[in-house]
Amino acid sequence: MNDRLGWGIIGCGDVVEKKSGPSLAQARRSRIVGMMRRDRSRAEALAGRFGAWGTDDARAVLEHREVDVVYVATPPSSHMEYVVAAAQAGKHVLVEKPMAMSAAQGRRMVEAARQAGVRLFAAYYRRFHPHLRHVRDQIAAGRIGRPVQAFIDLAKRSTVDPERDWLIDPARSGGGHFVDVGVHRLDALVFMLGPVESSCGVRTVFDASSRVEQAVTLAIRFRSGAQAAVTGDFRSGRRADYFAIYGDEGAIILDNFDSRQGVIRNGRQEERFSFPAPAGTHLGQVAHIESVLLDGAPPECTGEDALITEEILDRGVRAGAQAACDARHG
Repeated sequence: MNDRLGWGIIGCGDVVEKKSGPSLAQARRSRIVGMMRRDRSRAEALAGRFGAWGTDDARAVLEHREVDVVYVATPPSSHMEYVVAAAQAGKHVLVEKPMAMSAAQGRRMVEAARQAGVRLFAAYYRRFHPHLRHVRDQIAAGRIGRPVQAFIDLAKRSTVDPERDWLIDPARSGGGHFVDVGVHRLDALVFMLGPVESSCGVRTVFDASSRVEQAVTLAIRFRSGAQAAVTGDFRSGRRADYFAIYGDEGAIILDNFDSRQGVIRNGRQEERFSFPAPAGTHLGQVAHIESVLLDGAPPECTGEDALITEEILDRGVRAGAQAACDARHG
């Protein structure tokens, strides 16, 4: 491997065009080599913006000698296929969230990477945003005492861009809006509070025309003893994005999950914090992957980490897979 990582991208939709692609282009030790999309002309057009080649053949990406890392950014239904193929081709992998259609698929992907001796990362890039790292660091420093209870309330209108209508097709997405955007919030809880001991949940579909969850309520118990209540509402029309962690000596509350600002309360003291927007949404995670693969830094946000969120989704969100709250993870 050279002093720069060559990236091959499989799946060139909205997230690549607007978020991850520009972040990779800004990264100091990365370059995009090739991009694959089923529509070859669109793949070539987007790739040209990044000085790369475009193709409609995934094997061209998987087998290219200049590709060190394969970024799988397709809908979740094909994640396992491409991750396993990339690992078997000797490529490191970054896979979009949610990592899989089920925890069983996720475990297959983790095992494929282990057997091939390559790294598997999951694209929970918000772990690398300064405001969430600040929250994690403040909790670790004891600013709110021992974490006791976390609350997430996510509510938004259920609208889908026609270009991304696969999001409401469970055969391709594995779920609806909660599975798409709620997973970032679940992963943030794992990032801040550690491994999960057990979880359960209920989901409701109100409209016969909907094939995915419209309301979700989850209960999560962490090994530390902390608990979390997580709700998702995509039916009532209200709007919310509440994220808070309460300890026995204080609390950390974000104005909203992506606001990059919030407050730490401890007794009568109140300290506000605010961070600027990152130069690229995925840039922090890309820089981390560069450090792992080029410098030998310890990996964060691995496939094993993402499996925790997959198990939560299996137990409380994905149809027919709910379990009692005393069912253990792992």
